[in-house]
Amino acid sequence: MDPMTTTAATALAAGGYILRLGHRWLRLRAQIRRTELHQHGLSQRTQALPPGSRLIEKSPHHDVDILIGTPTAGHSTR
Repeated sequence: MDPMTTTAATALAAGGYILRLGHRWLRLRAQIRRTELHQHGLSQRTQALPPGSRLIEKSPHHDVDILIGTPTAGHSTR
């Protein structure tokens, strides 16, 4: 087999692997960024609610149920 053909095939295989790895990294980064934005928005929404409110969000990916301004069981409010 010609050494140039072997080198080209190896380079092509390595390039494909690097592209797949880069694509996977970009998808993961995008997912992390979406999660950060969602958490930031959730934080802003909870800060805007008065004490005693309840925030419920349901989606295929997560369920959120937050009680605003209510004491946790076993803790005093003093």
